[in-house]
Amino acid sequence: MRHGDAPPPADPARRSGSGHHDMPVEAPPPSSAPVPGRGAGALREEAEELREAVALRESAALREEIEGLRRALASRPLLDMARGIVMAAGRCTPEEAWQILVETSQHTNIKLRHVAEAVVEGVGGPPPPEAVRSAMRAALARMRGNAPGR
Repeated sequence: MRHGDAPPPADPARRSGSGHHDMPVEAPPPSSAPVPGRGAGALREEAEELREAVALRESAALREEIEGLRRALASRPLLDMARGIVMAAGRCTPEEAWQILVETSQHTNIKLRHVAEAVVEGVGGPPPPEAVRSAMRAALARMRGNAPGR
């Protein structure tokens, strides 16, 4: 080999520990090598059981996600009606109305859809619970800059 020529490609079955000499290196055992005392069939069976367990866990997670999306879709019209009511009553933008509903939910520890139900039902029926009304007033005041601490 002349100076400047590229070396010939290395044989993958041969490795060099120091970089100076190509020496044969034993290949690692295949990953499917049987474990002493257990047959290859038992390992395949165990691998299949693990795959099934993972698939079941993933399908359960997907079912939960789908159910959550269905609940969100079902409650969307209710949330939009509540937002419109808050916009009219509080003379605020859609974004501000949404923020008031969210803050009310967070400050009362009541789910957002339940806050929205109380607001919508309060139009033609009994008013929302006092905790909801109070939290909504406080959120509106914070939004307008009338609350202490702002």
